[in-house]
Amino acid sequence: MSRTGYCATTDLLLGQIPLPQYLTKEQAIGDAADEIDAHLGFVYVIPIATDAPVSPVVKLILKRINAALASGRLILQLDSGGEESKLHAYGLSLVTEATKAIEWIASGKQVLPGVPPVNPGSDFSGPLIYNKDAESSVEAFYDRIANPHYQFFPYRGGVPRGDDTFPTGLVAEGPPSTASG
Repeated sequence: MSRTGYCATTDLLLGQIPLPQYLTKEQAIGDAADEIDAHLGFVYVIPIATDAPVSPVVKLILKRINAALASGRLILQLDSGGEESKLHAYGLSLVTEATKAIEWIASGKQVLPGVPPVNPGSDFSGPLIYNKDAESSVEAFYDRIANPHYQFFPYRGGVPRGDDTFPTGLVAEGPPSTASG
């Protein structure tokens, strides 16, 4: 579903790096825009219409992310003899910068003013998790397995407590006393 994207070919950060015929700037821009939309589509209605009444800041943010991601992906696809380490490090830094910005927006840390959200009236569009247990079952398991003095009273001769109640569950206590009274 490649499309025009959020930036122009003149916005790419390639300098004078020659591209082979099989790599096109237009395709890289469209692919980067699709990648941006794939992440931001959980938060905002995509594609984000930059000609609509959105903030100029939104247009600049999307343009910068699209240009950096497309440029970085193009550079990483190049095989320049003797320049792999420097050239590819630059490409990787562009991709890293763009993906961090996308994650920042997708997580809600950066809001895009004027862009319609996917779920109006809801600040969150991810899964809701509710843990009704008072303690983590995994932590409780390891507390019991890792504690050599753990006793399950009904099977190991539990002793009634001072308030005449018998322990009703799994209770971790110290070693059994050997002192006689």
